[in-house]
Amino acid sequence: MTVRPYRPEDWDAIARIHDTARLDELRCSVGVEAFLTLAETHEEEGLFDGELWVAEVVDGADPEPVVAGFAAFADAELTWLYVDPARQRRGIGRVLLGHVLEADDSARIECTVLAGNDNARALYESAGFVVVETKTGKLAGNERFAATGHVMEWRRP
Repeated sequence: MTVRPYRPEDWDAIARIHDTARLDELRCSVGVEAFLTLAETHEEEGLFDGELWVAEVVDGADPEPVVAGFAAFADAELTWLYVDPARQRRGIGRVLLGHVLEADDSARIECTVLAGNDNARALYESAGFVVVETKTGKLAGNERFAATGHVMEWRRP
């Protein structure tokens, strides 16, 4: 597995990953009625405001790597981290998260996890993030829906 900067030709892959994984995320939290595609939300939600990386893996006999996940980071905040659901639980999210923590020299890094997204929360907690606040408000990206999120923080040792 390798992590590299996003390239425009990665768009279709990250859109597919987001749209599939976002449905799973919403299914265990706010509800799938709140779903919007990456194409509908990426500008307002600032996908390209900071750094954006993709994780590539080689699957099976095909020697060409495929995009398996992506992470975005801006202003000491991990703003996006999604892994292809068909490739989850293989360490891709952990590698992307580790890349973010190593690539930035911020003393603290923050992220928000929707209440009910226990797998994401467990990933962040395993890396040393702790919940510092729980908020209920409008769902980022689709403000017609209410959501509860755990603000998590990681501090550089």
